[in-house]
Amino acid sequence: MRGRIASFAIGSAVAKRRTSAAMTQAQQAQQAQQKEIDQLKAAQMQQAQPSQPQQSNQEDITVKLQKLADLHQKGILSDEEFQKLKMELISKL
Repeated sequence: MRGRIASFAIGSAVAKRRTSAAMTQAQQAQQAQQKEIDQLKAAQMQQAQPSQPQQSNQEDITVKLQKLADLHQKGILSDEEFQKLKMELISKL
């Protein structure tokens, strides 16, 4: 009788270890997949972000060009100054 109980206990312990090992492997695989997903999302976010600053930069340059044109029309800037400043702004695009 003792032999049967002992073998049952040993078998139970082995089964628990195997189950625990399998669960650990499954958790590690899930964590690896989640990490890969997070990296892909981060890469997508980085690709999407550069286009936004360019638009705001272009808008800033457009606003500056309009201000220069207003100053030129009012006679505050000469033709040469206006052309020089305009070329500098356009070169930044």
